[in-house]
Amino acid sequence: IGIWDSQLHDGYHYIFSPCVPQQDIFVFEVFVVVCAIYLLSSRRSPTRTVIIYSDSENTVALFNSLWASNSQYNTLLKSAVNELLRRDYLLCVLWIPGCDNHVADALSQQRLALAQRYDTLLSHHILLPPQ
Repeated sequence: IGIWDSQLHDGYHYIFSPCVPQQDIFVFEVFVVVCAIYLLSSRRSPTRTVIIYSDSENTVALFNSLWASNSQYNTLLKSAVNELLRRDYLLCVLWIPGCDNHVADALSQQRLALAQRYDTLLSHHILLPPQ
């Protein structure tokens, strides 16, 4: 999982425990959007409109429809919506081709030196999930 705030040059990566099964990448793609919303919320940003880019078309569809057939995804979706309502944010999740998502991709693979080459002002942090 990698999050990159291109305006603040902040990058976040999540270190998975070896015991976490990673076969369902879609759960993690949804999780990263939820984490990005909570990160923005924790900064007390005056911004009302939140734009998040994802290279997962399924994630974009989920957040634009606000519906999933799997309860696991709906739990994450509800958490995101609750935080958006609490902060009075408007959310737009847009698709970006994976080949144009260099920094977040490098962060998600924990290739921090590569991410730093793409964004020379990058400050990277370990992502802590929302509590």
